[in-house]
Amino acid sequence: MTRTAALLPPIRPVPPLTIPPTADVRLPSGLRVVAVRYPSIPMAELRLAIPLDAASSHTGAVHELLAATLLHGTPRRSRHTITDELAVSGAALAASRTSRWLGLTGSGPAAALPTLLAVLADSLTGAAHADDAVHAARDRARRQIATTRRQPQVIASEALLDQLYGDLPRMQDVPRGDAIAAVGPDDVRHAHRTVVRPDNAFLVLVGDLAPEAAVGEAARALQPWRALSPGQDPGTAPQLPVLRRPGTAWVHRPGAVQSQIRLVRPAIGRDHPDFAALTLANIVFGGYFSSRLVADVRERRGLAYRCEAAFRDHLDQLVISLEADTATASAPETLRRIHAQLRLMAEQPPSAAEVEAARRYVTGMTALATSSQQAWAGSLLMSLTLSQEPDRIAHFLDALTRVTVEDVAAAAARFYDPADYHGIVLGDTAHLTDTDPSL
Repeated sequence: MTRTAALLPPIRPVPPLTIPPTADVRLPSGLRVVAVRYPSIPMAELRLAIPLDAASSHTGAVHELLAATLLHGTPRRSRHTITDELAVSGAALAASRTSRWLGLTGSGPAAALPTLLAVLADSLTGAAHADDAVHAARDRARRQIATTRRQPQVIASEALLDQLYGDLPRMQDVPRGDAIAAVGPDDVRHAHRTVVRPDNAFLVLVGDLAPEAAVGEAARALQPWRALSPGQDPGTAPQLPVLRRPGTAWVHRPGAVQSQIRLVRPAIGRDHPDFAALTLANIVFGGYFSSRLVADVRERRGLAYRCEAAFRDHLDQLVISLEADTATASAPETLRRIHAQLRLMAEQPPSAAEVEAARRYVTGMTALATSSQQAWAGSLLMSLTLSQEPDRIAHFLDALTRVTVEDVAAAAARFYDPADYHGIVLGDTAHLTDTDPSL
């Protein structure tokens, strides 16, 4: 019997993204509430982001313990009461922080949304941050941070930021152990009064809900949440880091058999007309497994087990970030190949086939970012915290369809000059003789 290979059907065009029914309201307290109806399952997702400003290492450590004890009890609810109340309704609520945001993440059956909001409101307005809770959280944090700060990725990230900008606590996501040890309960309680405030905060609700009704329910539940003391006016001027040490530095890490290469250059903002073209250029260069960088450095030459190009936020400055993890002995050649691929972006601009493949990839990843209630909630909150509107994702997809091969070539020529990239190579340089900064 003869078998004929079945041909794969052609890829169908992706339909335009339709934003679900949405209510978007700024409450009198200053809290912006965005509620979206996405009834894929009878559940609801809650996301809250409160801006932070860690002007010092001590402040960042205080914020870490603030997040760790925010849901550990109030005068009305003990920690166990909070846990039991959420569990009985099938809901969950957790707090976390980055260098710039205090975040709360909740989920549960749609019918449990009132419970989630009640526990949230009580914690925002009355979290006790009791002495024993803060002391216990401090001890846990010191142990966890000691482990985290030994990870190569964390060491490389901090070495990069130090090389580029010097000491910049506002970008320090992992506090220092000595800073955590110096935090007391009074510091945490004072921070709650000054930074846990609704003005300039964002609340996102997504799920099997009526948007207007959900906004109303949130407004009633959070009505007691007001600013308890004057806060610092965040202003409208963006916070842009100042590049202090350009070039590529070889940073010594004794005994390391692996090296981390980290290079960055400033990019245009997400609201710039050319950002869609730059996105496709970056995908072609190093943004996915079929990219030029991965094909050359990882697949063809076996120099790195991980390499990529991605957008990162350095405060309010968007940067193109190039990363490669390699054996220390291979670090110089890996850096040469990264520079060679950067030059080729201008000398051999992305072809029509490369651009179309990148467009399909970004479109598919965007579809995944809106494929569930959790994904919608995360995407909406990210847009808001990046000063974008909730419908940005739909407008961005539309912009991608209009990008031409010539647009991508122009972005490639503008943004992929090796001379514009600065950063570090972290590894045991004592075993290398080829650490020429001009590589």
